[in-house]
Amino acid sequence: MQDFPRIPLAVLSTPIQKLENISRLLNTNVYIKRDDLTGIGLGGNKVRKLEFLLADTKRKGTEVVFTTGGAQSNHAMLTAACAKKLGMEPILILKKRGVTERKGNQLLEYLMDTDVRFMDADSYDDIYAEMDRVGKAFAGLVKMAREGQFKLTDNVLYLYSGGAGGLFAIDIELD
Repeated sequence: MQDFPRIPLAVLSTPIQKLENISRLLNTNVYIKRDDLTGIGLGGNKVRKLEFLLADTKRKGTEVVFTTGGAQSNHAMLTAACAKKLGMEPILILKKRGVTERKGNQLLEYLMDTDVRFMDADSYDDIYAEMDRVGKAFAGLVKMAREGQFKLTDNVLYLYSGGAGGLFAIDIELD
């Protein structure tokens, strides 16, 4: 693992804690790994994964991170938290189905001032197409900025749902 770029984001190592009451009820020792104590959002193994997913792209100057998931996606919320911690701007394009009022992860994203957009779609292919459309619109803004109308970045990272499969970073090239 030392060969892969990594940015330390989590407070490690997280403790292993004996669950006394459950152990007594089951008459055996039961332990839990406390990854909720990683120090970002509500933690979890996703922070460990994001240390690797964001490291190389941050080194290349990425400033905007797109990702997706369900309305209450832990991956999306933690991506937003980690991106903000690293000085990157997260844009979440989430499935509209499910809880969309401000509770749970939606409340945390609101408190982090995250750009959250909902799509009424069942297919992630539709959401990935929307990510591409927003990215291209963003590239148009970059062109305007380069023409002196305003300043904006052109370094964008797309993370697929859950951060799995198909990870790619792009640098938008303009004439």
